[in-house]
Amino acid sequence: KSAARMSLDCQGQGPLLVPSMLPSGDNVVFNETTFFSRGNVSLPTPDDVRRLGGAHEQWRTPTPVIFPALNLLVKYGRRITVADGQCMWAIRHLLPNVPVPEVYGWCRDQGETFIYMQLVDGITLQDAWPDLMIEEKYEICVQLHNILGELRQLRQDPSYPFIGKDFQV
Repeated sequence: KSAARMSLDCQGQGPLLVPSMLPSGDNVVFNETTFFSRGNVSLPTPDDVRRLGGAHEQWRTPTPVIFPALNLLVKYGRRITVADGQCMWAIRHLLPNVPVPEVYGWCRDQGETFIYMQLVDGITLQDAWPDLMIEEKYEICVQLHNILGELRQLRQDPSYPFIGKDFQV
């Protein structure tokens, strides 16, 4: 069964997220993802990412690094957390109607967290918005409303509420 099916309760409410179902650890690789099914053997190392990303100030989150030939984006930095990767993983597995990049893994190295994910190529909504027709903007608003409705269906274990807390999972 999928994680979403396993987490639905008998009353047909939304999926239940409990911390024990989240992948944990500082170095996690999802070998069953499309990244590896396309024949890739390993994710780029943190040093590879840093080299391609160039120098950045320690207090700033670096710009994500793109590996176009691998269809890969790596978000990294001192302010990035494993919980960021867990969140995307959980949404993708529990709420399949919510568009989220596939997470291929994450690791920690020299005080920085690296989240390896699917590259979603295209123009950002921020860049496209000014040129859209009113009907297109309305349709996007409807889609966003539906996505938020899906996210609101996600439930957490009442004996261990952790979403919205100041601490990490």
